[in-house]
Amino acid sequence: MALATLCPRLKVAVLIKRFLRTGGAEKYAMEVVRRLAVSHEVHVFAHEWAFDGPEPITFHKIPRVCRKPAWLNQLFFSYACRRAVGHGFDVVHSFEKVSSFDVMTVQSPCFKSSGLAAEKPWKRILGWLTMSPRKLAWLWLEREQFSDNPARVVIAVSEQVKRNVQAQYPLPDERFRLAYTGVEVPPATGIATKHDRNERRAQWDIGVDDLVVLFVGTEFKRKGLDVLLQGLAKVPRARFKLLIAGGGGERIASYRKLVDRLQLGSEVRFLGLVDGIERIYSIADVYVLPTLADPCPLAPLEAMAAGVATVMSSSTYNGTAELIRQGEAVILSNPQDPEEIASALLTLMNGQVRQQVAEKGQRLMRQLTWEQTAAVTAAAYQDVIQLRRVNRPVAGTVKGAYGCSTTIQ
Repeated sequence: MALATLCPRLKVAVLIKRFLRTGGAEKYAMEVVRRLAVSHEVHVFAHEWAFDGPEPITFHKIPRVCRKPAWLNQLFFSYACRRAVGHGFDVVHSFEKVSSFDVMTVQSPCFKSSGLAAEKPWKRILGWLTMSPRKLAWLWLEREQFSDNPARVVIAVSEQVKRNVQAQYPLPDERFRLAYTGVEVPPATGIATKHDRNERRAQWDIGVDDLVVLFVGTEFKRKGLDVLLQGLAKVPRARFKLLIAGGGGERIASYRKLVDRLQLGSEVRFLGLVDGIERIYSIADVYVLPTLADPCPLAPLEAMAAGVATVMSSSTYNGTAELIRQGEAVILSNPQDPEEIASALLTLMNGQVRQQVAEKGQRLMRQLTWEQTAAVTAAAYQDVIQLRRVNRPVAGTVKGAYGCSTTIQ
């Protein structure tokens, strides 16, 4: 017998602490959710939000009991969302570690993989004996998140994330869907003119003929800024200017010292946190992300979409590279090797090569759209409704667990 739904338009609860455009994870959630809101009734439950799009999204405030410690805030958020959502929705979709949901989008490695499970056996035993409230909280939430519930679907943003989860929790492949980060290729009318480009460069004392290398990221160490600076020190520096967009946190002073030690003071510009990063892509010739661990970074895709020749770590380190072949970007086999980064920069000094890489990359980005990411997510919603029915066989017409009527034909 075939099951047919009587409610193609779903009432969806989205759980996310910060519904904002700042940050790759937050932007991923916003771009997907706003597209889902075109076809479904979407309610966002969040601590804070900033949204001015035309899509009809309803927002619900989840009070922030405390900002720190993060694990305690997460427990309160999980509890408050469970009470607020109740059973009035067809699908509950979380972008956070919570205990109750139907669909979960996972954008980062497991806490367990970077904690006790990654330690030597004797350290692991000692860790359990000295278990802190923080560890207990994150491990409990994660265990709830990845319990093998046959009526749940986990959306991973890359194969790297999926493998990481499965290495720690015995979830079968059928529990997972892959929804890679999307991107928008700017229209020709949105591309900066040569005059605008030169004016923006002049703001940072960059010449018309300089080759501008762009690095975007806040976690400088994990994103590989150390090695990028070391690689830059090995090329003809008079031709290159490096723009570093990102806060850097408390370690910014140590990176300024590294720049001085490598004698790169006249070549490097620290821009800090940038509002409207698209303006910076428009003046860059090369984008470099030698990340050491990134599930699916958005910035390299945005750079490629903007027509910037891009250098990035291989898929061993970078989930985004799962989508990209050598030539569509310059793929680093070992992002910890300054010589390989220097070689990539020297290769892209050739204007013709740089243009070829940029054009191939931008052509690929036209296929990796947010619409595609949202479509995978919407299909996951239908899957959980179907799974719920399969795991609760009934006869006749009944009311589903979240209010969706079902009939047997």
